Amino acid sequence: MNMQSDAERRLYQADDERCRAMLANDLDALARVLADDVIYTHSSAVVDTKEQYLQSLREGSTRYLAARRESAQVRLYGPMAIMHGHVIMQIESHGKKKDLNNLFQSVWVERDGQWLLVSWASTVIPPAAKTL
Repeated sequence: MNMQSDAERRLYQADDERCRAMLANDLDALARVLADDVIYTHSSAVVDTKEQYLQSLREGSTRYLAARRESAQVRLYGPMAIMHGHVIMQIESHGKKKDLNNLFQSVWVERDGQWLLVSWASTVIPPAAKTL
């Protein structure tokens, strides 16, 4: 049986909220779980600030159609945590649908009792590669 600490449970909840907000295109909810200084590195190697990322969603140049975290592990370091794992997503980017099978690493900090995403980076898993 996997015993999660309260901090881990709340971190997974924050990441779940981030995913729900992305899929619903709820930019207010998404903004609440992103740190103001977040660095968001897409699997395409595009790097966005918080405002750039939210703007791409606001304009509709990027839409999240599906997202499923296949696996994840968390390492806690006081008020900072690293989550890494495997995510499957379907997005629409500039009018083209894309299926993504990615590994990700995210860095979170706890501020005033709330976990905030400060860094995201994902990379495409080549078709013949094994996952976590």
